[in-house]
Amino acid sequence: MGILTAILDALLQFIRRNPLTCLILVILALTAPALLKGIALFILYFLLGMLVLGVVLTLLFRWRIRKLREGMEEQFGRNGEEAFGRRAGERSQRTGTVRIRRTSDAPEKRVASDVGDYVEFEETHDER
Repeated sequence: MGILTAILDALLQFIRRNPLTCLILVILALTAPALLKGIALFILYFLLGMLVLGVVLTLLFRWRIRKLREGMEEQFGRNGEEAFGRRAGERSQRTGTVRIRRTSDAPEKRVASDVGDYVEFEETHDER
């Protein structure tokens, strides 16, 4: 019973906010019911189409996420094993120890030494 009164209240609020639209709908219902039926069917098909489109897009999104997850599992190993090049059960040697490894054979300096000028400067402090 509460849902019926909520629907009626919402309908009355719509009529109060849009009296001209409701008047046009009543005139259409009385004078051209076939036209009103066509408009109602169009709105119904439009809403159903949007619903189907939403379901299809949701399924496509879930499928794509599943494929990405499977790709990551293949790349990093299943269940965290071999994640980032080490086994899940392994620990580093000591906590707080930092190791820096060279990962590529890139040269130290990428710009030739004769490029640019050296500008000597001195830091000054303004005391105001």
